[in-house]
Amino acid sequence: MTRLGNEERLEDRARDLGGKGLNAFRLAYVTLDAAPKPAFAWLDVEFWNANALAPLPPREAFKIQGATRQRSGNPARAVAVVQVLPGTGNTLRLQIAPVGDYSTYLLSTTRVGLSAPDNALPLAMDPLLNALPFKFRPGCFNLDCTPSEKGRPAPTEPEIDYLARDYDSFRHVLIAAMMRRVPGWSPTSEADLDQVLIDLVAADADEQADYHDRVMNERALATARKRVSLARHARLLDYHIHQGNQASTWLALEVAGMVDLPATSKDEFGVWSGRAWQDDDAVIFAIARDGGPWRRRCFAPLNRLRLYTWGKTVTALAAGSTEADLTAATPLTQAEAEALRDFFLGTHASQVPGPGAADVSTAVDQLLIQEALNPETGTANGVRIAQRQLLQLLPLQGPIARAEALQDPFTGEWLVRVRWRAEDALRQNFCFICDCAGQPVEDVSLFHANLLRVTQGRPRITTFRAPGQPLGGADERSFVARDSVSYEIVLRQAGSASLLRGVLCPLPASPLAYRASPPGGETPTRTTAQVMVQGFAEPWQEQSDLIESQGDDQHFIVETDELGGSSLRFGDGSNGAALPTGAFVQCRYRVGQGSQGNVGADSLVGFVDASGAVQRVWNPFDVTDGRDPEPAAEIVRRVPEAYRQHQLRAVTLDDYARRAEELPGVAHARARYAWTGSWRCVQVAIDPAGGIVLAEPLRRALADHLDAVRLIGEDLEVRAARYVPLDIKLTLCAQPAYWPEDLRAALEEEFSDGWTHDGRHGFFHPDRWTFGQPLYASQLIGRALSVTGVGRVLRASMRRWNPGSGGGLTEIDIDPLALPESRLEKIPVGPFEIIVVANDPDHLETGRIRFEITGGRR
Repeated sequence: MTRLGNEERLEDRARDLGGKGLNAFRLAYVTLDAAPKPAFAWLDVEFWNANALAPLPPREAFKIQGATRQRSGNPARAVAVVQVLPGTGNTLRLQIAPVGDYSTYLLSTTRVGLSAPDNALPLAMDPLLNALPFKFRPGCFNLDCTPSEKGRPAPTEPEIDYLARDYDSFRHVLIAAMMRRVPGWSPTSEADLDQVLIDLVAADADEQADYHDRVMNERALATARKRVSLARHARLLDYHIHQGNQASTWLALEVAGMVDLPATSKDEFGVWSGRAWQDDDAVIFAIARDGGPWRRRCFAPLNRLRLYTWGKTVTALAAGSTEADLTAATPLTQAEAEALRDFFLGTHASQVPGPGAADVSTAVDQLLIQEALNPETGTANGVRIAQRQLLQLLPLQGPIARAEALQDPFTGEWLVRVRWRAEDALRQNFCFICDCAGQPVEDVSLFHANLLRVTQGRPRITTFRAPGQPLGGADERSFVARDSVSYEIVLRQAGSASLLRGVLCPLPASPLAYRASPPGGETPTRTTAQVMVQGFAEPWQEQSDLIESQGDDQHFIVETDELGGSSLRFGDGSNGAALPTGAFVQCRYRVGQGSQGNVGADSLVGFVDASGAVQRVWNPFDVTDGRDPEPAAEIVRRVPEAYRQHQLRAVTLDDYARRAEELPGVAHARARYAWTGSWRCVQVAIDPAGGIVLAEPLRRALADHLDAVRLIGEDLEVRAARYVPLDIKLTLCAQPAYWPEDLRAALEEEFSDGWTHDGRHGFFHPDRWTFGQPLYASQLIGRALSVTGVGRVLRASMRRWNPGSGGGLTEIDIDPLALPESRLEKIPVGPFEIIVVANDPDHLETGRIRFEITGGRR
């Protein structure tokens, strides 16, 4: 009889035998004789206790049964106990002869033919544990050396149609299976119970198959549809998908007195388009809570600044100006002028941060110039939004003073002269005094210095609490929305144990605003989320992933799905610190981003200010930097080739040129090899953006940037481009209704190296010309004919300023009754040369262009 029982209870029974005066077999160890053909074996038998082991039982008290070929019952070859010796502890040493085969034998006790005291051990043995199997097979350390189960034929697999993946195919399979298994069954009415069950099972299988297909699709970049999956696949190739970003703009303000915006670090200063921020179509902006001082201090004297006209003798500022003389609405005294100067220098007494104002910025580094009145009518109607420009003032520690107080010796009035960067030179003329209907109109244009940067999105604070903890109330009526939700603890199974995988905090409002970042996949995206965890003094830092985060790093990541919903994910204690048990998480973030924030100028006029000192706000420029998330199709197309976008070494000459053009301030670059006499040198010629002078700081930055990617064994030299000045003369015929001098002024503006009055590049603006770009006569003729008032071009002549350097005078005579010839005459230039025509009479070596005008009004 084969018994199957509870092993734990059987072991408990064996341990309790000692108290009952009983005993039982526990283990047996087989040791063969050391001879080549062993004649006997030693069997060390361990009992559960020492009951009835003394005196030694006779060998007749033990019985051996079993064997398949050599049975112990055969007298000629019987396997039996021939000697009993005492062992250590609860053991007896039995000598068995002869050695049996490799089958299983059974050791037991018997009292047949024995009397007291020889039958003491058989009488004390527990009948349930009075048998111990063993084997003579050497090298086997258990009782089951050969498989006990025999092979079985493979079970018949059910017929499964793996092509069934939708409702109709599943329903067909189920109906066919029913017809095979139930003789005589056939589908009848759709209302029958069996038919209803088949439909329900088919519908559920269809849904499960859809889930399975979607999960399988997410495993590869080409088939993934979930935005989170696309982001994770892209990170494997070191590509950061662009999640869109919030729009941002400059805001101009007029205030009463001195005010900090917002009043405290817990408040928010926001503006919006439309009548109220609660409107569905309102676009909300607020001050960004970036690192460092983020609050802004505004001053009433900087609301509106006028141009000092020196007794109405200066009526405008010309394009290219980099300084202006400022005054207030009333003439300034010396003390007032010095106070205004101190505002620009950052030394005014009110600019010193007070207690609790370490996060307040008081510097005045920008200046806004904008047209306030229409110069043609003298009214606010028809004001040109294009007549506005942001000016970045000179550095405080620079060689030229940013601001200084001056006195007009003629009138005795004081003024403040401010200067701004050459890069921000006025792109067009700005009028300040105009004559309308015979009356002078002043303050056509004004300066404003109370400026601050705002970004898109409504502020929101969400508190996440552990599951089961009470939640706080929600407030959607305030400008700063507040709510409270529970976070989700994500576990993973490791065998029978449940281990922490992380904590997931789904944000209840969407879309989460992302900070501005360039597209292309090289720059990690960052959100506006600022996370504080209970028990930690510093905010936790956002990362792109937690792969490289240590177990104590206070990091979190943000994942945004295709519907715009975002979730915060915290670590598990191995990759990123785990949240303390029961701790709450407070997240301050912005809601709203993308192209919907690209509003027009003067749209942000509504504002919320707890102090009440703000009188007026407006955005002087169109908002254009709001971006929508990168489409999924673009991600799938770009990610596999993303590694080619940014080469981390320069091998060819084009590599050097492309890497140089990555730096701001470089319009174009060209590289060539040169021999220094010892080794090869790479000469990189630079065409600066917006000019022809390669500044020393830019040259050093280029040298450091290229030195990091150059090949070993190659020297590097950064130099300015070789500029080729030209001498050009155009002979034109003016239309009868136009004065030649007026036409000459328009032509000089059109062919200048600066900006036109309507904000276009002049023909010879440095950014329009690059290395090796020739000048064609047809370009001159076409641009001249585009000027209103030019009838035709009679002659175009052009040459290099130094004829000996290449090429003499090239002239083209044009028949007034015929079109220009199709053959294009040009001034060729070398691969490292750039054309320049500054038309500066004081520096003719930078090129000139002359106009000879015939006809017109006389």
